[in-house]
Amino acid sequence: MLSHHDRSELEKIERWFEASDPELVAALRDGRPARSRRLVTVLLVSLDVAAVALLVAGIATTSPALTLCALLAAAGGVTAHLVRRHNRF
Repeated sequence: MLSHHDRSELEKIERWFEASDPELVAALRDGRPARSRRLVTVLLVSLDVAAVALLVAGIATTSPALTLCALLAAAGGVTAHLVRRHNRF
């Protein structure tokens, strides 16, 4: 049996979880596993690697087209990382 103080602290923690990660709370209530973010992580890392590879290739071949593609890929990667971070809370 929990004391009144312990119950109130537990309720505060539960409210914090519900506010900070509603997907996790829904998954725990439904008994289903939480959504995996592994695929998104793999895609973002692949975009980062592609941007670096394009930049190196553009500098090595002095190709403005490859360098421009690298800069666009890097900008897309930064945007994707920021959106993911903003949605994670």
